[in-house]
Amino acid sequence: MTANRAPSRDQRWGDHVPWSLKYMASFKHGDYARFCTLIGVRLSNFLKYSEVPIGHGSQFVAKLSVESLGKLKQNDMVVADHLVKSFFSSESFSYELGNRPTRDALEKLFAGRLDVLQSFLVLVSQHHNGTLPLSLVRDIRRIAAECDVMIDIKGHPPTLVPIEEPLLQQQVIDKLLPKLEAKYPERARDLIDAYNDLLRGEDYDKVFIHAYKGLEQLACELTGSKSFVLDDVKALSRHFPNLHGTIRDTVIKLAAHRGDEAAHGRKQPDEYEIRYLLFTICNLALLFLEEKEHSASV
Repeated sequence: MTANRAPSRDQRWGDHVPWSLKYMASFKHGDYARFCTLIGVRLSNFLKYSEVPIGHGSQFVAKLSVESLGKLKQNDMVVADHLVKSFFSSESFSYELGNRPTRDALEKLFAGRLDVLQSFLVLVSQHHNGTLPLSLVRDIRRIAAECDVMIDIKGHPPTLVPIEEPLLQQQVIDKLLPKLEAKYPERARDLIDAYNDLLRGEDYDKVFIHAYKGLEQLACELTGSKSFVLDDVKALSRHFPNLHGTIRDTVIKLAAHRGDEAAHGRKQPDEYEIRYLLFTICNLALLFLEEKEHSASV
């Protein structure tokens, strides 16, 4: 069952939250089969030529199987570097997809590969003073660029991250979600879903409305008023008295973006505007939370 999986910031994950819990693989751009094949060759050579002393190959694969939560299956009959290369190969992709590959199946399969790649990097960093060999990072970045796959490696432990919307990513994942998931997990899911819909290339009006409704519902829960709406200036001032006037103006302007072109005489946001709107929504959610936390502590 997946409905009750722990939130991505649950402390039980330790220092490694599975990639697929934080992000969604998007097939809008990129040659993902080629990316995985080249990654498989690179990781295979890493093990074959012992670029970092990580102990016996079979022992490392056993740890990798556990770290990836079983996405890579341990097989003591196959040499470690061959096993890793095979797992990422295009033949493995084709075999697992069968005769009817769908986008959902591709995304799930690719997310699983990224989970294993992420686990590989985490384990290697444990044998390399918490970092990765620069040559490995360089090669993964070059492979991603060659295949037009929008990911990068950052942080400690080394983490795969989408390179789109770095500011939005920082606000959603690093600052806002821990606060939301602690007390308002459904609202956290609203914003995660909106962000993932953006990466998937979904209709931008729908992306905005999904995120906006999540923000408005959060405000309802924070204020205890089921009828609260964000474009009610008096209610906004009453429930969030410490918000600066320019912030309240931003909320009202944000509400004006709701709806479709026919109903409101405006075109849907373009690919740049939608990123700004989501960034604004995430910042407002954080401000609402901090406003209520401050009021409660006074």
